[in-house]
Amino acid sequence: MRYLMGVDVGGSVAKAAIYDMDGREIGCHGMRMQTLTPEAGFCERDPEQIRESILDAIAAAVQKSGIEGREIGAIGVTGQANGLYMFRKDGTPVYPAILSSDMRAKEYIKRWNKDGTQDDILPMTRQVLWAGQTAALVAWFAEHRPEVLEQAEVFLTAKDYARYLLTGRFDLECTEASSTSLMDLSTCQLSAEIMEKLGIAQYMDKFPARILKSAEVCGTVTASCAQRTGLAAGTPVVGGLIDTVASIISQGIVHEEQLGMVVGTWGVNTFITTRPLYSKDIFSAFYYCLPGYQLILEGSPTSTTNLEWFIQTFLKQKGMDFVGYDTINAWVESSSMRNTLVFLPFLYGTNVNIDAKSCFFGLKGNHGIPDLLRAIYEGIAFCHRYHIERLLKFRDMPEVVRVAGGGARSAVWMQIFADVLGVRVEVSQAEELGAMGAAMAAAVGSGMFESFQAVSERFTHIRQTFGCSSERHAYYEEKYALYCKLLAAMDPLWNQLDALGMK
Repeated sequence: MRYLMGVDVGGSVAKAAIYDMDGREIGCHGMRMQTLTPEAGFCERDPEQIRESILDAIAAAVQKSGIEGREIGAIGVTGQANGLYMFRKDGTPVYPAILSSDMRAKEYIKRWNKDGTQDDILPMTRQVLWAGQTAALVAWFAEHRPEVLEQAEVFLTAKDYARYLLTGRFDLECTEASSTSLMDLSTCQLSAEIMEKLGIAQYMDKFPARILKSAEVCGTVTASCAQRTGLAAGTPVVGGLIDTVASIISQGIVHEEQLGMVVGTWGVNTFITTRPLYSKDIFSAFYYCLPGYQLILEGSPTSTTNLEWFIQTFLKQKGMDFVGYDTINAWVESSSMRNTLVFLPFLYGTNVNIDAKSCFFGLKGNHGIPDLLRAIYEGIAFCHRYHIERLLKFRDMPEVVRVAGGGARSAVWMQIFADVLGVRVEVSQAEELGAMGAAMAAAVGSGMFESFQAVSERFTHIRQTFGCSSERHAYYEEKYALYCKLLAAMDPLWNQLDALGMK
């Protein structure tokens, strides 16, 4: 029997998972990585920690699985999208890895929206520029730290770095490259014209020239990587997938009428289409792993990171043990749905105004931690609905939405999602959907399955379904309307808060 491995370099954890031919996970290990914030708005990571975490996760997954490395037939990779990793050609870093949650380039987004650059490149890129995107980060370094760009010989992202550690090759991959606002989606090539308009054309040669397809075998595991991890030298490695595509394909999204959602570091809401859609009302369109398809995405870093902040700040105080997610879910369930709290989940970014901040509205003296947690759960669900309503300008609402990500592990939260959205919610049985999606790409690329549709039929299993209560949905219709009114009321005030902080 042969097995498949998926490697996922996520927003906080590097994971490796091994699957059999029915999509059953037989070994998995994750290594938590530290996020560095040397300045306000900066989100960085030590490249050495990333490297060791990836290799340690692979080695531990092989050991836990109880199989030999030679039994793994192929490997795929995925990871947190965009950001910026900068290396010399020997693989040594010239600067800490920049994560996609980084906000240092926020002013460039404002500038490009104001001066018409966004409008000029939109027909080619088919996506809205955002601060943690590779294009914006290169522009920031070009103005503020050009010496770093001069030292760098190769620009990568997280998953492409993981593939380099396996194969020793520097390459890009089409689903992710098409999400960076550096590619002309009509040609599947990085565009000198786009880079010229963004003011970064002189750095184009620092991106690897080869752009891989998701299931394309691009190299094999090196002898040094094999010795370090327990993999077999010569094992095929495929191009892989941007994290969003990995999570969506592993949910079995292979038809245009389906809608997929990820409740993770980013709140992601998607559908797939063969239509070449682009609009200022769509956050992003980029290549999907099915030939001829694009993935249409509405998303922002407004999801579970807000919950993690609350846990780290208030439930993990010095000398206090973390209560656990089961207790958190029980607290949320115990809190009245009809409390007055509304939470805006904009701690690490926003989908409404680039200057928006996170906050609780309606706090009273009788509110406790359970009420605050419920407001966070609801606020994140409202933010997902806000994104989905933008998608519905281009398609109809389906009867069921498939959900993945860390938030999908909470039955309480998924019931809130069903009631807020007014549809049935299905949750996949698999825990590590990103790693599974990467393994599915390996399955297709190695010839074990003929297509993504075929491997999806074998690998995708629904664990639980949540129906919508008409009574709860009616209540959430009112509360969501209030959420939208609060967004509108605060819209002209956010930049005044920024100005106040500069005095």
